[in-house]
Amino acid sequence: MRMTRIEELDTIDGDVFLLRPSEESAAALAAAPANEHRPSYMQDQHLRLRRAMERVGSADANWLGLCFDVEGPLDVDALHRAATAWVRRHEVMWGTFKDDPADPDGELTRHAIAPEDLTLSLTPLGSHAGDEVNQVLLKHFSDAVDPIDNFGYAIAGVSGEDRSTIFCGFDHCYGDGFSVLLAYMELSQLYANEIGDEQVEMPPVKGYMTYAQEERADAQQYGIDHPSMQFWADYAMDGAGAKDGFPMDLGIAEGERFWLVPMDYDILTAAECDRLEAIAKEESATFPSVVYAAFALAARDLAGASAYRFFNPVATRHTPETLPTMGWMINVLPIHIPVAPEATLFDVARDVRQKFRDARVCEPVPALRVMEVVQEAFGFSLEDTHRPAIVSYLDGRMIPGQEKWAQDRFHGTTGQGYDDNVNVWINRTPTELYVMCSVPQTPTAVANVDAFFTYASNLLRGALTR
Repeated sequence: MRMTRIEELDTIDGDVFLLRPSEESAAALAAAPANEHRPSYMQDQHLRLRRAMERVGSADANWLGLCFDVEGPLDVDALHRAATAWVRRHEVMWGTFKDDPADPDGELTRHAIAPEDLTLSLTPLGSHAGDEVNQVLLKHFSDAVDPIDNFGYAIAGVSGEDRSTIFCGFDHCYGDGFSVLLAYMELSQLYANEIGDEQVEMPPVKGYMTYAQEERADAQQYGIDHPSMQFWADYAMDGAGAKDGFPMDLGIAEGERFWLVPMDYDILTAAECDRLEAIAKEESATFPSVVYAAFALAARDLAGASAYRFFNPVATRHTPETLPTMGWMINVLPIHIPVAPEATLFDVARDVRQKFRDARVCEPVPALRVMEVVQEAFGFSLEDTHRPAIVSYLDGRMIPGQEKWAQDRFHGTTGQGYDDNVNVWINRTPTELYVMCSVPQTPTAVANVDAFFTYASNLLRGALTR
């Protein structure tokens, strides 16, 4: 599975169909009163960021998506039934968020309809070929995935002769990166059920908005005396004057944001990964810690940094009922990796391993709950348009269904937008280790991101010669 922008996908030629919540469902949602559900911490942060970006006339890359192939011409009616079953299955898909005009603090209210009232309309978009397919899908998905005041998702299909492609796009408040994997597994299975290839029952699922209320209630127990607060405070103090996120110059002045372009790098082959993992174990490190260490050394050697700093996502799907839940079930850990001038790759890797172990104290406490408690110390505003960049690691070999990714040409997709930093996704698959990142489109940023990951890759390959 590769993360790819829609406009760069190798799509097929064919008839294009769009599925969105029907006019009847949209009207029912518009009339639905606010319910007692509040957004989860991550939803709330995301929606506030959307509003903050709107105020400055900008937009972030606010949505996620996926696509995968199925054999033969598309059975459009079967897709319609499968997509309807899927959106009715997940509570987060039943509603939207609206500004509360009675609340001067800008709180958002949740509005939803009953799942049995949620229907999808099917719109033929004509026959298209080549880049036309990408542009048609991008336009309609960009229009559809706005979650404020309306449903923020869409599903599409491209029907070809020998094979067809199913697409799905949703605003980030409906799901995280794992939700992309989940949507692929469930939509492909539901479609297979509908065309009669096989019959597999979906497992029970917990409603995300129900989970969000439980998360918020649970978070209230964590006050200033919880060890996570000290860990975050140490991170803030360690970073006084330091740069979070991508450590090299991006050619961006304070307050500027640039259009994001995708860049990806093949770092190691599967055989090289296996060899490096064995060496890491001999060195009392782990494979991921060595990868992070290579990035830290690149920050030191190319940018003169004394530390490598980033936010690392961790999953909060801890029960069988939440594992298949569509939603944003992620927390972030603050990671500060000091890099001494004389430190070697494995010196740093051992420190990284310990740093991640120490950071586990932060896992149960939503990062935004921490900010609620210690806002003054961090100087952090929920209305700010700046967020420290993330560096995420995913081992796709552990994901059920990964053996079908290549066969189905499964891709994750991302939206378009502006930013002033570089987000990094490290992906280990059965065939390789690669990095995908979103990069502000400046000559300096593109050149330095390329230099950074080329250097880190060479460091890792150099470790294999021992």
